[in-house]
Amino acid sequence: MSRKDFIDEIGGIICDECISRGYKFPSMIIAQACLESNYGLSSLAKNYHNYFGMKCGSSWGGKSVTLATKEEYNGKLENTRDNFRVYKDMHAGVVGYFAFIKYARYANLKYAKTAYEYAEMIAGDGWATDSTYANKLINIYTLYGLDFFDKIVSGDVKPEPAETLDEVVAAVIRGDYGNGAERREKLAAAGWDY
Repeated sequence: MSRKDFIDEIGGIICDECISRGYKFPSMIIAQACLESNYGLSSLAKNYHNYFGMKCGSSWGGKSVTLATKEEYNGKLENTRDNFRVYKDMHAGVVGYFAFIKYARYANLKYAKTAYEYAEMIAGDGWATDSTYANKLINIYTLYGLDFFDKIVSGDVKPEPAETLDEVVAAVIRGDYGNGAERREKLAAAGWDY
């Protein structure tokens, strides 16, 4: 899967979750998934559908896997091993992210006023030990024009209509056409038979 394909696939799921949960900046959540999972290529992402590097912690009751990781302490990277959450598929991994940010330490994320502020907040909240975490997220956001996803969530932009059946199917899977009656209406408006 290419980086663009990964961004499009996980981006559709993240947009749907942002809309249903009241988060405004899917762009930075997508940037997190790109950074934490190496665009879906890390072992944690490919094998365990954890795209955000979420560790188990004491409240996790689901499946877990112990893997090698690197953490930054006092400006130095150290190799370590830790227990990470395991999910059944990409959708479950994204839903797991939103469950994770319900913890009180991340409550401020819902009130971010810009994508940049979201990046600074999640870094400040201690998501990662990397002292350059926010800058890395912002670089990915800029490089791939992820603000487009924020515009979808805000309603400023509608997903581009697909031209071929394969493109329509991919768009439906990504969530570009919404769900239920909304999906039916959007597909009909684009000239497709639901």
